[in-house]
Amino acid sequence: MRLFVSEGAPGSLPVLAAAERAQGRAELLISTVGPEDCVVPFLTWPKLPVLQLDSGNYLFSTSAICRRQNL
Repeated sequence: MRLFVSEGAPGSLPVLAAAERAQGRAELLISTVGPEDCVVPFLTWPKLPVLQLDSGNYLFSTSAICRRQNL
């Protein structure tokens, strides 16, 4: 799984806290990107934070990302 966060995004802090708690349970690569970077190819406007699952699907909701990392 790959987690994309931005320093200016308000949802990044709880997502990073959940990632820290889940450390060791799942392989997670954290990437810090700028607000202009296109992370998801089918979105014209960037939305961060976003979790890219191993299946290729994306999660955009902060609470959904936190729940997914705590499994």
